[in-house]
Amino acid sequence: MEYTLRHIEPEQLATITDLSLLARTVVDGLMSGLHRSPHSGSSVEFAQYRPYTQGDDLRNIDWQLYGRTDRLHIKQYEEETTLRATVLLDCSASMEYGSQSLSKFSYARMLAASLAMLLHSQRDAVGLITYHHELLAYIPPRSSDKHVRRVLVELDNALPAGQTDTSGALHYLGDVLHPRGMVILISDLLQPVDAMVHQLKSLRARHQDVLVLHISDPAERDFSFDSSLTLVDAESGREQFMDPSAIRDEYLSNRTQHFTTIRKACHASEIAIAEFSTDEPLDRALQVFLNHRTRTTAQSSSMRRRAPGGG
Repeated sequence: MEYTLRHIEPEQLATITDLSLLARTVVDGLMSGLHRSPHSGSSVEFAQYRPYTQGDDLRNIDWQLYGRTDRLHIKQYEEETTLRATVLLDCSASMEYGSQSLSKFSYARMLAASLAMLLHSQRDAVGLITYHHELLAYIPPRSSDKHVRRVLVELDNALPAGQTDTSGALHYLGDVLHPRGMVILISDLLQPVDAMVHQLKSLRARHQDVLVLHISDPAERDFSFDSSLTLVDAESGREQFMDPSAIRDEYLSNRTQHFTTIRKACHASEIAIAEFSTDEPLDRALQVFLNHRTRTTAQSSSMRRRAPGGG
């Protein structure tokens, strides 16, 4: 499914100090055409459209929409699409880094707020975990207006500090979540791989749909430093003087190896993962989420149709 998105640069969004207003601005720019707000008047309320796939009930095709678009789409209803999603936001000190106008944390927080508002607009239940080396806050998934305001207030109050324990946050979440929901991890993924991947796999084994949104800074991706400088580890405080030209190749090789290992492990366990730079609009990240949601919903519907029993 294609979505028409309003292209808003991150630095433009950063001028909006009200996080709730920022999230509404992003989501209003996203919502269009095929993805419509639910309306009242039926016991099972209309929620959204999805592309027709072979085997779908022809009675659910919207023929008026077909006449306008020349494409077949199925009406989905709230009982089919209601989701319990939990957003995990990495609030460790490494997220505070930013070589341009936005830090990784500022970008990640805007993305988390936009996702919360988008999920709420779909009448999905949204929850939140903020963490660094400790769990900072846990808000269980719910769908009321008051609840999403609470999520946005918690995001607005969050600040980056401390070391990273993503595996601990994921472990905690696995113990408290209801089965068959969605977990959305937003992090720079700068932590040991094995423990984190183990917990991601554990969530998949508990029938959670897992989406990893990897946030990076442009300078981290290409190591674009051109003069000697002193680097300070944001989490340990350790300092190291270095000549960029002497270590650039080794740094880029180690970085590639680290994130390739994570991506391969995720793909092997059917965990979706995508990387986003702080200098690109949020549009792409939201579209990745929407496309992932459309695919997984279609797969679930297909599995229900193939299930034995009931004729």
